[in-house]
Amino acid sequence: MKEKIMTSGFISVIGRTNAGKSTLLNNLVKSPIALVSKKINATRKRMDIIVPFEDSDYNSQLIFIDTPGLHESKKLLNEYMLQEAKKAVGDSDLSVFVAVASPKKSEILHYKNFLDQHDKKHIVLLNKIDTLNKHELLECLESYKQYQNKNLGIIPIKAKELNPQTIHSILSLLAKNLPIHPHFYNNDMISTTIMRDIYKEAIREAVFERFSDEIPYESDVKILKITQKPTILYIKAQIIVAKDSQKAMIIGKNGETIKSLGSIARKKCEYLAEQKIFLELIVKTIKGWNTSKDTLKQIGYDFME
Repeated sequence: MKEKIMTSGFISVIGRTNAGKSTLLNNLVKSPIALVSKKINATRKRMDIIVPFEDSDYNSQLIFIDTPGLHESKKLLNEYMLQEAKKAVGDSDLSVFVAVASPKKSEILHYKNFLDQHDKKHIVLLNKIDTLNKHELLECLESYKQYQNKNLGIIPIKAKELNPQTIHSILSLLAKNLPIHPHFYNNDMISTTIMRDIYKEAIREAVFERFSDEIPYESDVKILKITQKPTILYIKAQIIVAKDSQKAMIIGKNGETIKSLGSIARKKCEYLAEQKIFLELIVKTIKGWNTSKDTLKQIGYDFME
């Protein structure tokens, strides 16, 4: 029996907002660890997600870096998000560029911009192919094939319903292009991100699900305390908003809305923690929190100076 080649490395997952990056990663790791929302710009910080892969030739560990979506904005928090995405590309061995499958020229322009700014080895995943008919899909594939000398491969996918064959195609292509290196982590781990940050993202996801319009974008979550008790994990978290009117909306009449939000968030945290959780949520108004670099740093957004 021939010895398998051991490869390991970091893979940045890049693409426009709402391209399906987090959905893709959750389905690769088979756990809802990355924040998923139909709203754009939901992901704010990078998160490392570990996926082991083994076939007849390779024994690999793929460490994906989920990143905020590429977009244009002059807002301070969005500036941080772009820093996170660009730093992830620089820190990685490979990149996965996730694009929305579309015959529109605007989509291919996003990929051209990526090529202009980065020379990182990468693969292209064309997501949401179920939204196109056969002719449109062929037209879309042709538009990307003109750049096939710039990438390692182009794979059409439906991120929300990845079949085993597609997963194998993605992982095997990445595995054989990673550096020859021992595994960095125990393969039982699904992320290097600390649980405090994972719970924060689970609560933020609940906010995105429960509210529409401005609240998800003008709010954030800070984990104040985590205490492991004999039969239950106690989490105290603070939801930060920019206006008193937003605080009132989250709390709701007689506290009914925050109870509903807490129930959604608790179930998400319990699934990730694999144990019972008591979740205490409090709401605090910090006017201009998302326009102050000092406040953003206190919440956990460390800007590169």
